[in-house]
Amino acid sequence: MTSGQAFSWPSAALPHIISGNAGFNLTDSEQSWMVTITFLGNLISPIPAGYVMDSIGRKNTMIIFDTLMIASWIIIYFSKVAWGLYVARFLAGLWAGIVYTVVPVLLGEVVAAKIRGTMGGIFGVMMYVGALYESLVGFGDYGLLTILSAIPPVILFLALCCLPESPYYYLMKGKREKAKRSIVWLRGKCLDEDLDKMEHAVQEQIAKRGNFNDIFKTSAARRAFFITQIFGIVQRAAGVTFLFAYLTIILPDSWVSAKQSFTVLCLVWIGSSFFASCIMDRFGRRTLMFISCVGSSLTMIGVSIWFYIYEKTSLDTSTTTWVPFILLIFNGFFYSLGIVSIPTLLQGELFPVNIKGKASALFCITVSIASGITVRIYQPLKEYVGDYPNFIICAVSCFIGAVFTATIMVETKGRTLEQIQDILEQGKTKKPPRSEIPT
Repeated sequence: MTSGQAFSWPSAALPHIISGNAGFNLTDSEQSWMVTITFLGNLISPIPAGYVMDSIGRKNTMIIFDTLMIASWIIIYFSKVAWGLYVARFLAGLWAGIVYTVVPVLLGEVVAAKIRGTMGGIFGVMMYVGALYESLVGFGDYGLLTILSAIPPVILFLALCCLPESPYYYLMKGKREKAKRSIVWLRGKCLDEDLDKMEHAVQEQIAKRGNFNDIFKTSAARRAFFITQIFGIVQRAAGVTFLFAYLTIILPDSWVSAKQSFTVLCLVWIGSSFFASCIMDRFGRRTLMFISCVGSSLTMIGVSIWFYIYEKTSLDTSTTTWVPFILLIFNGFFYSLGIVSIPTLLQGELFPVNIKGKASALFCITVSIASGITVRIYQPLKEYVGDYPNFIICAVSCFIGAVFTATIMVETKGRTLEQIQDILEQGKTKKPPRSEIPT
């Protein structure tokens, strides 16, 4: 939720800034950099986060770095110049990089295989809840928007203090009893034989002394890396990244204003992501991802066609201003069905524990670069060509995602992390275990 806030805050804030209600103004270039610099922060924090979470734990890493997000909102409240916003947005980007490095690993380690897809879907739902929250508090004045935006990360800080550490982390450190207590807190029970299996798997993987080079040493790791990198780029170039930032200044007013359109789309994203989380563990990841990519590509093609007609032809589009809004509603449904959560879910499922943190860091760096490029080129493309090329890029990205889903993606539904490694390495397929222990 807090990362969703960080990404979508520009959509809530830019109307205030452009109208002068914020008490200061930014040029188009400053607006673009204010959005883009968030992803520069994303670029820096993942690798340190990978080391830190293996050193002090997943939970403590989240607690310590959550203070960056709180500090970001404080700086935004008092800042009236571009460089102050740059600093604040950079800190927000650092935090988002931590979230997308640590949380998928945590989900993969503490959640049982049979519901891991649902929990991964909820991860996507809450990102949209953060965007919805910003859109709702954005209807007030600029100062109130900032104050209310600071509340969720403060609540998060307090909530994290009540959560247990990952049992995988405890086993990495040889703390078996603490791992057992963590599992009992998470699941209500812990059988010794299942804990033995988990401990053996962790020790076996730790013995390999994972480092960044190990990501490329085995065929399983290389295949996992390739899959996550491709789908990470698809996820961020598919459209929602730049829509989060610019939707309120892209869409023409139709039945509803542009700000109201953003709120409606947030509701669609939330509802669709919740629906996807409910069916994630009933249908295969590949099926949902393929449908998501194809549907998202087709709807983005429709939006690009409308904007091309609107910007480059003399045809009257005054009676069809609702078309891009409706198409983006359908796009939101398809995007949320798979693209928003499955790449992040795969990040926590495909790698062994000894290199998972490092692979997550590289994943976050890739998606940060893709996000930064997507939002940075928006303003120049809009100024020199028009809005429609931005939507063409989204459509092509989703089409590429559909092709790779059909050809290279590995099905992980209902399988333990150990079984997934076998599939990546040898092509074996095993039945999911009956154990209730998270893997």
